Amino acid sequence: MKKLSLILFIIITPLILSGCFIKINTTGSSDAGVFKSTTRGEEWQQSTIVYGLDEIIDNFNTVDATVMVMDNLDNKAIYYGTTDRGIYYTYNGGAGWQQTLSGRGKINDIAISPKESCIIYVAIGNRVYKTSDCSRNWEYKLIEASPNTSNIINTLAVDPYNSSVVYSGTSGKGLYRSDDSGYSWHVVKYFDGPIVKVMLNPNFENMIYVATSRNGIFKSIDGGENWQEVIGKELPKQYTGMLEYHKLIFDNNYDDGLFFANKYGLFRSFDGGENWNNIELLIKPGVRAIYSIAVNPTNEDEIYYTVSDTFYRSEDGGENWVTRNLPTSRAPKFMLLDPLNPDTLYIGTKRVK
Repeated sequence: MKKLSLILFIIITPLILSGCFIKINTTGSSDAGVFKSTTRGEEWQQSTIVYGLDEIIDNFNTVDATVMVMDNLDNKAIYYGTTDRGIYYTYNGGAGWQQTLSGRGKINDIAISPKESCIIYVAIGNRVYKTSDCSRNWEYKLIEASPNTSNIINTLAVDPYNSSVVYSGTSGKGLYRSDDSGYSWHVVKYFDGPIVKVMLNPNFENMIYVATSRNGIFKSIDGGENWQEVIGKELPKQYTGMLEYHKLIFDNNYDDGLFFANKYGLFRSFDGGENWNNIELLIKPGVRAIYSIAVNPTNEDEIYYTVSDTFYRSEDGGENWVTRNLPTSRAPKFMLLDPLNPDTLYIGTKRVK
């Protein structure tokens, strides 16, 4: 299904081309939202303008992010979840945005079908919403059956081999699976801590990763029937805080590559967690939180990470790092790298205490 909103942006193209992005370096109340760099982090432009049919109708430059994702099938399609303003989304790489699901509550996660761009699942509280028409209409799908109203859905993932299969991970430690596009759900497994991330490897059918908040990462190669700890017992003794989750992403330079940012620092695995390499950083281990990470899928040596006020880039696999100031006083909680234009990066911001 084509994204009908593209028609909207054709109408407003003269506005976009005449204004383009305004280069800024702001601080204060209007330095939130999305920032885009086409120079690998050397310069950043704020990207937060919301368009109606033929005019600017809003600006989310004061709105913090709760999640930010890019469509794997469309490098220009980005979704920005918020606490109380729903989702802002763009189909042209941030030149203009639209809004959906406003007023429903905090957006905890967004999962896009790897096969169908217009099929999107969103976690709000203990509910799942689904659209099959690129955000024009939404269906309510799930109330997670728990008497504890604070038990929320933290993370969602759609199976890259069967888009009818969807997983949800909760703060109540439960991993749930739907085999019918979200209409019904069953428990796969309860883990030892809140689930903060579920990832499905697109290179291996039935391979699932589950990250918990403080108890490490678990992996299944048979669709959730059996599980193994990815990190093991010995490494956390050497690297204090390694089990405490900050970020987990796939390294697409390898079939089963991983980057894991945790309380101690940043680790890389080339073999699905069988072995881990500690990447030496400029920050002292365990002192500053790593908020976001990215790696160039066409150059394994090009690595990025951020802390609250600094952007780091390595061009030699982490041997040396370049540091740059960020264009915002807020924390860069999310970072996306355009796989088709690897010089292009996006960060989503959030004020942290």
